[in-house]
Amino acid sequence: MDPAPKLRIPAEVHHFFTAPGGHSLIIRGNAGAGKTTFALQVIEDLAATERGYYFSTRVSDHALLNHFPWLEQKLVGGAIKGGNNGNRSGLSRLKGLGAQPSTPQKKVMTISIGKDLGDLEDLYKLVEGSEGRLLVVIDSIDALADRYGLTYANLISALQRDLVEGKGANLLYVLENSDQGLDYLGDGVVIVSRGEFNRRRVREIDLLKMRGCEIAQPKYLFTLKGGRIQTFAYGADQHAPAMNGWRAVPDNDGRVSSGITDLDRVIAGGLPRGSTVLVELGQSVPSSVGGMLEQSLVANFVALGRGVVWVPLRKAGAEAMRAQMSSSLTKDQFERFVRIPEVASQVEVSAPYIIAVEGTDAGADLKWKNLSYSLSGTEAPFLSILGFDTLESTYGPNVMDQLTDHVGMMKRQKGVCVAITSPSSHSVRKLNDLANLHVKVERLGGTVVLYGEEPFTECNALAIEERGQGGKLSLTPIV
Repeated sequence: MDPAPKLRIPAEVHHFFTAPGGHSLIIRGNAGAGKTTFALQVIEDLAATERGYYFSTRVSDHALLNHFPWLEQKLVGGAIKGGNNGNRSGLSRLKGLGAQPSTPQKKVMTISIGKDLGDLEDLYKLVEGSEGRLLVVIDSIDALADRYGLTYANLISALQRDLVEGKGANLLYVLENSDQGLDYLGDGVVIVSRGEFNRRRVREIDLLKMRGCEIAQPKYLFTLKGGRIQTFAYGADQHAPAMNGWRAVPDNDGRVSSGITDLDRVIAGGLPRGSTVLVELGQSVPSSVGGMLEQSLVANFVALGRGVVWVPLRKAGAEAMRAQMSSSLTKDQFERFVRIPEVASQVEVSAPYIIAVEGTDAGADLKWKNLSYSLSGTEAPFLSILGFDTLESTYGPNVMDQLTDHVGMMKRQKGVCVAITSPSSHSVRKLNDLANLHVKVERLGGTVVLYGEEPFTECNALAIEERGQGGKLSLTPIV
């Protein structure tokens, strides 16, 4: 059995429209925020359970199909089946055919033929002539009301009464204005917005209400990459599934891979030889994210036969780190290619991958002559990965002053020095001055995002996905 397709819309919206009965959802937001694309994605993601139709009042069918070819079978148009009129009390009022108040003073007979509401009546015929679950997107409800001289409230109320409650249809109204006064008329309300975060564009979806549906995640980050909606749920707290062996990502045009293909793309192809890289983890970023970045770097260098000096970001013993890497690297690989400095008084076991150090002077403990000798027989370029939480807890907040020779030697030897910091690190400013590459990882609305300060890049939403090679972190640009 094929796995269920991955949802691009928020799970709450999917649950809302697939619950028993009819439901109405109002989507509002500023021009260009992504309202129409979101509405179309709802149709696509619900296609397996209900037929969807797109009722456009603003854009021609030809223009829509140029951008969204798959819409051809979902446009409300000429080939609409006629159906039983059913209860059209709301529509009758809009047409002016409702009961008129009596005027006993004057006994005058009047005849009314009502307004011609052509497109709106076609919509009624569609719903009344359909069987099974049905979703209709009206884009936009403002333009439809203006076309026939109706108030927005009266039109939405009529559709709610006749089609949602009367026929059990699902209706999605795209609202061009930002009038909050209409929110009470819909069973659900969603706001689509476009803003900035650290001079970078971000897009968010706010779930204001979903009648009868629990809102587990009230705000979603999303992208319009490829002209389609992709939302990002929380979940970076999860640990990546274990790798059964590591398939190395090769170098690209002289640059060394980080072990994460999407990260290589963000930093212009990979890590330059002789570079100093700063990875700055922001407030509330899960520790698992930093751990996966570290482990991907270590695994890829080792898989290519290269030597690694590793001071883990979180102060953990060398044995614990070897255990974490056991699904990616064999014991022999770890012993041959990885060296983890540990204060001699804290070393509990003897192993080839442990370098006993004094713990008083980082410069002496990480002297390159000793490290390179320990890694003899491995290939260059070497990787030095330095977790500054551990370094500062061992050597003090000014440890960066002791590491000048180590960083300089890594540069001269055409190796790669990766410094990973947390919000509590004191060395960020000095590292920023030294770094050739500077990557930041932040938490935004519950979603972890990664972006480059040097080079400057857009925000990328971080998620865990299966990959053919390298680590399982994926990065999707927010555009």
